[in-house]
Amino acid sequence: MSALKVLAVAVAGFALAAGVAAQSSGAPSIVIDAHSLAHANLMQARAANAPFAFQEDVVIPSSDGLVMTNLGHLSSFTFQGHSLSVASEGELGATKGAAAKILYCPSEADDAAYRAAIGAAAGGATVDYFDTRIATPSVATLLQYDAVYTWVNFAYLDSVGLGNNLAAYNDAGGNVVLGCFCTFTGGNSLSGTIMTAAYCPVDSPLGNNHFATSTYSGGGTTCIYNGVTSLTCQFRDFLVTQGTGIADGAYADHEICHAYRGTSPAGAGSVVYSNGCGAVQLPGSAGQWGTAVGNACTCFGATSAWTNEGSALAGVSGDPLLEGTGSMVPTTQQSLTLSNAAPSALTSILAALSSSPTPYKGGTLLPGPNPISVLMNTNAGGGWVLHFRAPSAASGTTLWVQIGIQDAAAVQGVSLSNAVKGTTP
Repeated sequence: MSALKVLAVAVAGFALAAGVAAQSSGAPSIVIDAHSLAHANLMQARAANAPFAFQEDVVIPSSDGLVMTNLGHLSSFTFQGHSLSVASEGELGATKGAAAKILYCPSEADDAAYRAAIGAAAGGATVDYFDTRIATPSVATLLQYDAVYTWVNFAYLDSVGLGNNLAAYNDAGGNVVLGCFCTFTGGNSLSGTIMTAAYCPVDSPLGNNHFATSTYSGGGTTCIYNGVTSLTCQFRDFLVTQGTGIADGAYADHEICHAYRGTSPAGAGSVVYSNGCGAVQLPGSAGQWGTAVGNACTCFGATSAWTNEGSALAGVSGDPLLEGTGSMVPTTQQSLTLSNAAPSALTSILAALSSSPTPYKGGTLLPGPNPISVLMNTNAGGGWVLHFRAPSAASGTTLWVQIGIQDAAAVQGVSLSNAVKGTTP
């Protein structure tokens, strides 16, 4: 689709939604989709818990202690430290920046290359490492991330505690990706609430693993498989779906490759089971595991593809605030919310596919050049909510939106909201 058509589709969506709102008896209702609600829930919980994050105690194992791993080896390990970039950001934690923040917390040593592949697939996300063999991330720490990914080799320090914390994190809007051996009750596995049918989409009736190599043969229908052409792994659990779980793709031997929770409570994040792994510690794994996991972490979505670009111009109530919410995955629902604007005032929704800062009514208009406009009135509270479908566009396509508001208190009779930018993943 050409750039002009993409913009035309987006603006047509604005116009249709604005028209529906104008015909309603009052302000347009706030009908936020599940992903947007989960994101809002996560942001609120993150801010409240940030002061308590990254305070876990570390239990250092005996230097000569040998323990059984799921790979069948008696092994020892030395704690090399976590890798936690988000912890250095202070109380704002993972709210900083546009890209997602993912926590990689296996019961195994770090794999920086695997983390990099996951981050690349998740749109340049920061992927931190937490060693769950020697510490258990608290709910407060988990909440500083948009998604958490774990798999099992060594025993967790606290399998039940981690599972309970992951469930609480998921309830608060965080996405959880469970990897190989999480259901492997014949060895080291993950326990706690996250493994119950209300959360985990699969179960292993006998708690066993194939320990035999197979390759993904197809059947995947979700965004997990975006950019994925091959997945091979030896260490795959025997799985059946449970609860509202939905299988998504299969191996050549008919084993489930991925599964996801089909129905999530309001405000909760997604739960995906990725039955395989591309970490360096698992011999014989091949294909785009980092891509599949990165997709699973973000494409179901508590992460918003919208960023605040600033450039507001004050009016009667100060700076009007425009917020964008949604994944910008083509055809999915997006929301624009205007608040703190002049009440019962005419507004102009100004949209373009790029930014070209231009002086406008005493302020600076960022969308451009030549933004397209759609008119809509604020309600008595000085705001509105607009829902539209993301246009079908190539990855990396941006949509810039800023609102002009008729406002006698503004320097030249028009106040401006901040601009927001939505980016197609």
